[in-house]
Amino acid sequence: MDWSRLPSLSQLRAFEAAARGASFSAAARELNVTPAAIGQQVRALEREIGSALIERVGRGMVPTEVGRELADALSRAFGTIADAVERASADAAARPVRVTMTPMFASYWFMPRYGDFRTRYPQHDLVVHPTGAIVDIAAGAADVAVRYGDGAWDGLEASLLQPSDFVIVGGPDLLPADFDVTPKDLLSLPWFEELGSQEIWRWFQSVGLDVGARAKVTEVPGHLIRELLREGHGLATAARVFVADDLAAGRLRVYWEAERPSGGYWVVHRPGPQREGVTALVDWLRVQAGQKKGRLTGRPSPTGR
Repeated sequence: MDWSRLPSLSQLRAFEAAARGASFSAAARELNVTPAAIGQQVRALEREIGSALIERVGRGMVPTEVGRELADALSRAFGTIADAVERASADAAARPVRVTMTPMFASYWFMPRYGDFRTRYPQHDLVVHPTGAIVDIAAGAADVAVRYGDGAWDGLEASLLQPSDFVIVGGPDLLPADFDVTPKDLLSLPWFEELGSQEIWRWFQSVGLDVGARAKVTEVPGHLIRELLREGHGLATAARVFVADDLAAGRLRVYWEAERPSGGYWVVHRPGPQREGVTALVDWLRVQAGQKKGRLTGRPSPTGR
């Protein structure tokens, strides 16, 4: 069928409402327009079809035989559409919200706060996917992501959740306290890196360090790195917020940091209206980061995925 030859939806809706209510005035109230507008739409539909659809009977109106057949078909079709929309809305509300983030972010920042989300939003289920890989949100692989970078992901919207303030940390006795540490000194020591994550590579590049010059690098799951550092087995790069408690308690020590943060953690999602569970999660993330709730929009990302 050539769908382009169908009359406009506004004409069909106006006629169906007028035929069902036997009145232009009733149709106008239902569709929130004027009776004159309903009359114009019905007359335009009659011209397009080439047949009378409504006829006057006294002060009222009734569909013609052709009009009655068309009105019945339209009523069934609009009913089917309404049912489908209702089912789709119910399915969307029932689906869990899928959120992705790096294992380190999940372990050190998200999961310690997760109980608060469950308390505040018990009606919304989450699927948390900790991974260092970049999940394709635009294709629907997740609803929300928390990612490190500059907020530039093509076709998505991003809002800054928290500046990163990355630091190079290790056990307090890994090097003498009076040792004048330079980045070059650190490259020869053992390093731990989150398995599959690209965040650290991007941070090294942003601060002008050669990530490939490190002599000994072991990739491990992100949630294991902190314990290895505490035991003095080597160095790692981490967001300061992840290790703040360990730094304050003296369990870890900062061996190098950039003069100022070069990136941050961003909340990333598809543009446009979002279902209630997604809005709730993003609002909650912002509150946890010390921000106010706001409209679920961010900066459109011009480049990157």
